[in-house]
Amino acid sequence: MNEDWEGEELVDIEDPSLPVALREHAGRFKNPGKVVIVVGNGEYVLYAADGELLDLCFIG
Repeated sequence: MNEDWEGEELVDIEDPSLPVALREHAGRFKNPGKVVIVVGNGEYVLYAADGELLDLCFIG
């Protein structure tokens, strides 16, 4: 478990409540995005399954 995840609600990238654009963006990485922390107001933190931080995203 990534230490950044402690106390955070983790969302699987396949969750239909996430924007399609975010799910498509997650698939573009060599180590694809799998876990998301929803910050709010269109902001997301994207991680690979192994805990690697991939991107801080704004989908507005």
